[in-house]
Amino acid sequence: MKRKICIAALILLNFTGCKKFLDEKPISNLIEQTYYENTEQVETGVIACYDGLQKVYDIEFKLTEIRADNTSGVSLEGDWGAIKFFRDAPSNFFLLDYWQRAYNTIARCNLVLKYINNVSDPVKKRNFEGEAKFIRSLMYFNLVRLYGDVPLLTESIKFDDFEKFKRISKAEIYTQIKKDLLTSVDYCPASWPTAQVARVTKGASQALLANVYLTLKEYENAKLQLIPLLGTNFKGGTYALNPSYAAIFSITSEMSKEILFAVRYKASANGEGNSFSYEYSNNGDARNVKASAPYQTLFETSDVRKATTFNAANGLCTKFLDATAPQRDAGNDFPVIRFADVLLMYAEASNELLAAPNNDVLGPLNEVRARAVASQYITLNTKEAAREAIFKERKLEFGFENSRWYDLVRMDQANTISTLNGYLTATGNPNITVPAFRLIFPIPQSEIDLSKGNLKQNPGYN
Repeated sequence: MKRKICIAALILLNFTGCKKFLDEKPISNLIEQTYYENTEQVETGVIACYDGLQKVYDIEFKLTEIRADNTSGVSLEGDWGAIKFFRDAPSNFFLLDYWQRAYNTIARCNLVLKYINNVSDPVKKRNFEGEAKFIRSLMYFNLVRLYGDVPLLTESIKFDDFEKFKRISKAEIYTQIKKDLLTSVDYCPASWPTAQVARVTKGASQALLANVYLTLKEYENAKLQLIPLLGTNFKGGTYALNPSYAAIFSITSEMSKEILFAVRYKASANGEGNSFSYEYSNNGDARNVKASAPYQTLFETSDVRKATTFNAANGLCTKFLDATAPQRDAGNDFPVIRFADVLLMYAEASNELLAAPNNDVLGPLNEVRARAVASQYITLNTKEAAREAIFKERKLEFGFENSRWYDLVRMDQANTISTLNGYLTATGNPNITVPAFRLIFPIPQSEIDLSKGNLKQNPGYN
């Protein structure tokens, strides 16, 4: 799969480069129609969608882990410090870079869907459509949580079709996300051959859809998607917790039963490696982004996740280490959906539907803690206590996996702001307070300028 992504990227290079979303020149209809004319050629477009994900997840930590309350940011300057200390402006390059990469990936998905009827094999046609709609949904899910209302593009557009560049309400975008993911659940296979193990499955689609429902507080719908993934007594079936937490992130044991979906990378393979693992190192650009002191103290002494997540001596991330790889060209995959997430989402959805927590809450929560060699919850007396325990567990389990910021923005807003302000005070920044408008990022100013006034800025950033 990794090698095929590289080949597809070369094939698509002539007409799907990483240019600015709103400055994309029109793709030649002749090239499109000549190239995407059969099953094999459309499949290269599908693989190019996965290649787009590589670009997105290589930099996502700049908007998520840096911003969140599990990392500290001493001596961060420029765009790094602006993100960390809630003073980011529409001119921040990180915001533009992520936006462009996400919309480039969406454009690749739309191109596949445009020519999906040229696929003669009916099974592959359904698979390709399911994959493209999953990837497109994942990008929109991230964009809407990071930027709020954003342009919704579900088909290929001309470079000067400025009317399409206007912002669409989050509600409408979530409607499209759910529609696409329901298709993906139906169209994607339960599994792929070993050589294609990184491709989207029915289980990955169900888990992502459950996350969307959970974000929208549609808890019953979330549970319906998660139940088929759980297995007996929360032990798993097709998917299961890896007995070793550290092994999840090792380059020698990737794509275990724990992984429902990951973005794959390969070192020294014509640009198919990642740079994020190097950026977190002592020599990387993000070397000052470390596990904060308050975060480090959350882990029990026995918790095996602590040593895997950060270096106790300096706080640096240790999850994504590839000591043999060249700088900014590492082979670590990035896990997007793990079985631990399935368990904790099920616990959360169950808790919100109950008057008081029962085994549907404690069972999956304690499965995650048992693997971590952390103490078990015997009882959680109230819904509020269980909610706090689940969010804390997510913070411990998914450190440096771009999860915490998304969790913060779906929490009760007053609680989120209080949490962030308390964290800033505890990490030596008592003079910084977080206004509500900064729970989403500004729209990149250069995209607003290119839109001829159709794209409007988020309130508070004008």
